[in-house]
Amino acid sequence: MYTNTIENIVYLIKIPLNIHAFLRCLNFPSLIGLCGFMALNFTANADDGTPTGLIQSLSGKDTSSWAGPQPYGVNLGGWAATGINYNTANPTDRSNGPVSMTDRAGEFHLYQMNLFIEKAVVKDTSWDVGGRFDFMFGTDTRYTQATGHWDTELISQRDLRFYDIALPQAYVEVFAPIGNGLSGKFGHFYGIIGYESVPSPLNFFSSHSYSFKSSPFTATGALFSYALDDQWSLNLGAVTGADNFARDLGAMSHTSGLTWTNAKTGTTVSFSVLHGDVYKNQSSDLVYYSAIIQQNLGKWHYVLQHDRGTQQNAIAQGQNAEWYSVVQYLTYQVADTWGLGVRGEWFRDHNGFRYLAGSANYYAMTAGVNWKPNSWLMVRPELRYDWSEAQTAPFDGGQRSDQVLLGVDAVVQF
Repeated sequence: MYTNTIENIVYLIKIPLNIHAFLRCLNFPSLIGLCGFMALNFTANADDGTPTGLIQSLSGKDTSSWAGPQPYGVNLGGWAATGINYNTANPTDRSNGPVSMTDRAGEFHLYQMNLFIEKAVVKDTSWDVGGRFDFMFGTDTRYTQATGHWDTELISQRDLRFYDIALPQAYVEVFAPIGNGLSGKFGHFYGIIGYESVPSPLNFFSSHSYSFKSSPFTATGALFSYALDDQWSLNLGAVTGADNFARDLGAMSHTSGLTWTNAKTGTTVSFSVLHGDVYKNQSSDLVYYSAIIQQNLGKWHYVLQHDRGTQQNAIAQGQNAEWYSVVQYLTYQVADTWGLGVRGEWFRDHNGFRYLAGSANYYAMTAGVNWKPNSWLMVRPELRYDWSEAQTAPFDGGQRSDQVLLGVDAVVQF
């Protein structure tokens, strides 16, 4: 048993290291071919293990059975998210900023091409080892890279424009049958803060909130998860800070979270925090927390989220930064294949640190449709209105205090 466990650990560690070295040899044109080839050969699995992706639907064949890693219990998967939006102000620089991710007006872009290899841990009465490695290509990668020479130099700068590579996850996970079951992630992984997620298929809307853009995306280190009982769960970890891989390794942070779920009432309440210095040799204490309430009411789903962040000496020596927000979501599942949703947000950038328009209030209202005609395709049209109260007009290159966006994207799961 222990021999097999060690072999699995070695196998899982070698995968991200070999892929990371390989990616450094690629140029921009070869990336297009690589993504296309991998997209045509990867399938995504449903929660019960049944392949439900595009290629599986067309061919009836699960590529994990012939790609090689199946004897190790490893799955291959991926998705692509692509779309376009129209800004009624027709900004000359075609920027929707400070809106992130879907930040280009009148341009059709591949937001994400995400491919992953994963061995999920089995959480039962025995030890198990798993892990996951994610490769992402597209315009969203500009926001999801980690500092510290991990995934910031994989494409030559002259080839970039708005496209880049990110490696948002590369970790080993261990499950220990201690108490109710203790699991630990070791490596680089998505953090536990916030409601919206970087992986596009998990979000109802195509665009993102200001709060999402201002929150930590990834962490590097160790994160432990433990179910206290059937309602309470706990996360506790030590990481190298927000969206940081190896810069200033002495500047460590702790991250923790507590979640309460009541299946009878359909209620979930969670609180998570990240706290630590951003830089090793200067006072730069960062505190970021997120409190979220979710409530299911039949076909309705309501979410209330409050975030707050502070950072010492963020603007200049002796000048701290503070930002906070309230976001609400309400969705209605009309039928199995489609739903309606609205999102409203107030974001306060107290010192102009997050969006560089001075002390400002940002407001956004989004209404959208989520259509899933089959198991592998999701289409998300939306209408979004942003307005602000700022020292400097933040939209249309500093010319406007508001903007209207009409957008649509499609997410294909392979």
